[in-house]
Amino acid sequence: MNTLWRIEDIDPDDPEQRFLPALQCIPIIGRTPIVFVEPLARAISKHLTEAGCPPMDPALATKKFQRPYRGEQHSLNGAGQWVDLDVSDPEPVVIQDPATMTVREREAQVERLRYLGYRIDEPEPATPTAQVIDTLDTPPRFDPSAHSVTEVNAYLRALDDPIEHRRVIHAERNDKVRNGILRRFG
Repeated sequence: MNTLWRIEDIDPDDPEQRFLPALQCIPIIGRTPIVFVEPLARAISKHLTEAGCPPMDPALATKKFQRPYRGEQHSLNGAGQWVDLDVSDPEPVVIQDPATMTVREREAQVERLRYLGYRIDEPEPATPTAQVIDTLDTPPRFDPSAHSVTEVNAYLRALDDPIEHRRVIHAERNDKVRNGILRRFG
């Protein structure tokens, strides 16, 4: 990738480097400057040197190259421009880190990107991490709170499973607490 060329960084004795700083973002009519890929800029620099053009002298310069204010920092970025020597450089663009934003700010950024045409999928819904699980059976085979005392007693009398028997009595103690069941089986 081409880098931005500065007078301070080139070797003035190398014909391929001598004019590189002047051969980036050459202003022409309109707003689009002429940009050269590095091999072409080096060939032009060598040609100018062989044609007898004097080396670049920063003391004679009347304008300076201002780095591109946005985008990648290389010689093919047309946002770079030639300005008067006394013009100050623009403030660098700071891209905000989404991790420092609130949830609402991030949602607004995502919505704005979607509006601009970027395809951004909805985030996966959060999966619940806690669950209430009946360790004996899911769902319970018999809910005593949904039945009358007579029905619960008949169910418990016919029951052969001691674990289910304890579960039903436990559910009765923690829910309705009906003496007609608890005196007989509790």
